[in-house]
Amino acid sequence: MITGLMVGLGIIVVSFLIPIAHFVLPIISPFIAGYWGISFAPNPGRHYALHGLIYGSLLGLTVCLLVGVPVAFLVTALWGDDSRVRVLAWLTVLVFTLYTGSMATMGAMYAALREQDKAEQAAAAETAAAESATGDN
Repeated sequence: MITGLMVGLGIIVVSFLIPIAHFVLPIISPFIAGYWGISFAPNPGRHYALHGLIYGSLLGLTVCLLVGVPVAFLVTALWGDDSRVRVLAWLTVLVFTLYTGSMATMGAMYAALREQDKAEQAAAAETAAAESATGDN
């Protein structure tokens, strides 16, 4: 799960660094991080919704602790001890954490659901092939 979280965090951070695309990519990067990061997080037989919810929650917490909190402390240190700046910085951390967690959950659930559908389709095709092979004899 840690590898998947680091992949997701990397996608989110890199999306802020790409010139010109950094206007659009940070908005959709949590969904993309959830979609690609969940593939690096093994699923021990959980339902896709629970697996996606756990992954999205952990990614939101990781982004909060590794990105949001240091940025909030930096902003409050640079712009003084004004209470409005402090409240705005921590409110931004809260909103960004909740947004990241919810979008990563949706991306992870979508990826897990697609994987589950592919497995079901493959099993149905295998069953149909076995039935047609026994029907020919």
